[in-house]
Amino acid sequence: MNKSKCYLFLALITIVLFSSCTIPRTHRLVIDEYSPPEQNATITFKSHTERGWFILREWNNIEIREDLYIKTKGTIRSKDKAVFTIPAGNHTFLFDMRITFSNQYSTTTYRFDNLRVQFAFEAGKEYEIRSRTRSLGLFRGSEVLLGVYDITGRSERVQEWKLGEI
Repeated sequence: MNKSKCYLFLALITIVLFSSCTIPRTHRLVIDEYSPPEQNATITFKSHTERGWFILREWNNIEIREDLYIKTKGTIRSKDKAVFTIPAGNHTFLFDMRITFSNQYSTTTYRFDNLRVQFAFEAGKEYEIRSRTRSLGLFRGSEVLLGVYDITGRSERVQEWKLGEI
């Protein structure tokens, strides 16, 4: 009886330890805690392994990486997301982005470093910044696009930039 309980306990501990590696985390940062909520905008950097994941470094030339990720005390994972609450207006984000493609034989990760996005965010709105790939045709590769989406009511692309071809 005691052996079976011990094995069950070990199995549960193992499951919990391995499942914590795959659960996405949400990193939150409120830039101005004293700004009224109706004058703020919310920006979410939505990461996805195959469509691009973000490592945020600066907001308006101010280092934010430690403030944003310090709470998790670990590595930034490809399914994590970062949520910012900022005063409405023109803002600049500096970040790195990775896209990983896998098949049964290999895994390739493409790096886009020092990407800078500048956009005028409106008060009371929610935005999402995400990337996507678009095929250029058979054996011609894909292009990588980064977009700002207004997700206040429904998801609507507001602006998009071409980052490059892979």
